[in-house]
Amino acid sequence: EAALSAIRGGLEALRAQNLPFDLGKLELHTHAVDEEDWAESWKKDFQPIRLGEHMVVKPSWCDYAPHPGDHIIELDPGMAFGTGTHETTGMCVRLVERHVRPGQKVIDIGTGTGILAIAAAHMGARDVLAIDLDPVAVRVAEENVRANGFARVIRTRQGDLLDHVDEAADVVIANIIADVIIQLAAPVLAHILPGGLFICSGIARERKAEVVSALEAAGYQSLEILDDGEWTAIAARRP
Repeated sequence: EAALSAIRGGLEALRAQNLPFDLGKLELHTHAVDEEDWAESWKKDFQPIRLGEHMVVKPSWCDYAPHPGDHIIELDPGMAFGTGTHETTGMCVRLVERHVRPGQKVIDIGTGTGILAIAAAHMGARDVLAIDLDPVAVRVAEENVRANGFARVIRTRQGDLLDHVDEAADVVIANIIADVIIQLAAPVLAHILPGGLFICSGIARERKAEVVSALEAAGYQSLEILDDGEWTAIAARRP
């Protein structure tokens, strides 16, 4: 009520100024919204979703009867990004499913909920480092890693991109944004083993050419490019 009163007072003050241009009707309209437990109500719209051929993401509160060969990722997103419903995450899961092999080492930059790290573990990765700058995301990822039974495979760490990372992997994943991927293109090479892959997504389609140019300039080869809606994902190989 105090906010509405202040707005009404502001509108009256505008009317009183007799400004030499049209301010419109200066009417205030309000609409009442029923009270809800918003922390719980969103859950009704988060249902199991299939990504790629065999990955199925499901929330813990849903039942799901798996098909033969399915890999179930049980995921409660909390306040972290990455449930699989966004095209960028979905394309990354498809590329992980295609390219991560048993026994490989993986680094996931900007892990969010940990969905891509968990997908890599499902594909047989023996060691996964999952990094995020946001401590809330790291906590959520840790919870999801434990819930999926990969605590011995996936290490979570709070950090800014690859700062203080002194190891290399067969596959590095970054589902972030185009500007950061362009920034990472050259430095991340030192963290990819020869013949390994950089899987990157979060690229707005109109920025695809810029990202491809940055990857090629850094020396990557054999770029596999996926498009979905307004978004692009790329798997680029270090020679």
